[in-house]
Amino acid sequence: MQQVGIYARISVEHGNEKDNSIENQILLARTWMQRHSQQGTELEEYRCYIDQGYSGTGFTRPGFLQMIKDAEEHRIQCIVCKDYSRLGRDYLKTGEYIEKLFPLWGIRLVCISDGYDSLTGLPGSLEGSMRNLMNEWYAKDIGRKVHLVKQQKKKEGNYLGSVAPYGYEIIWQNGKRLLIEEKKTMAVVRWICKRKQQGHSLEEIQVQLQERGINPPGEYRKSGEMFQNPDKVKKWDTSTLRHFIAHQRGLPHG
Repeated sequence: MQQVGIYARISVEHGNEKDNSIENQILLARTWMQRHSQQGTELEEYRCYIDQGYSGTGFTRPGFLQMIKDAEEHRIQCIVCKDYSRLGRDYLKTGEYIEKLFPLWGIRLVCISDGYDSLTGLPGSLEGSMRNLMNEWYAKDIGRKVHLVKQQKKKEGNYLGSVAPYGYEIIWQNGKRLLIEEKKTMAVVRWICKRKQQGHSLEEIQVQLQERGINPPGEYRKSGEMFQNPDKVKKWDTSTLRHFIAHQRGLPHG
């Protein structure tokens, strides 16, 4: 009886493709197992290893790492996935698993859509190598296109950061994602800079902010509250204060 690990992965950019959905990949693998079990090969599902929202260019995916651990410790003897690209899009690293490690551990690999079964095919075949190479090229091409789109958006005046720095907010205006000053938090930034100009040390400013009950940036971002909850007092970090002061020349005075 072969214990089978089903591996399914989908990255963020392909999250809406029905054919590549996690559910479809698992169904495809189970259908393959059922068909081959009827042909006399004893197969039993051990576990589904799932990585949702992970790129194939990296190999520190939690589902993949657990599968590799189980394969190395001989808990599974067969890995079934939709195609080569589910395992990874790095030609050399994916090839190392397919051609060296899986055979060493006695792992049978089945890539259904690619028509590959290591039980009947040879690891390191030209076709398999070409598929892995194309998968890596595809991943790099996608990365290049995403970079170009971001560069174009930046040229058009869009703010590309995921969150606004303290003192600013993100708005949509005329089809653009803009970074503008947020009055209440920018007032705190200017107050910090002014106190420093008046000769106060970072530690003194830190205490003064604490006395005023003003939330530090991290807590403000989480709660949206300017002032602290007395039961959840958070201290300002002097490195944050130093950052604001270092950038004070870029701030308009008001």
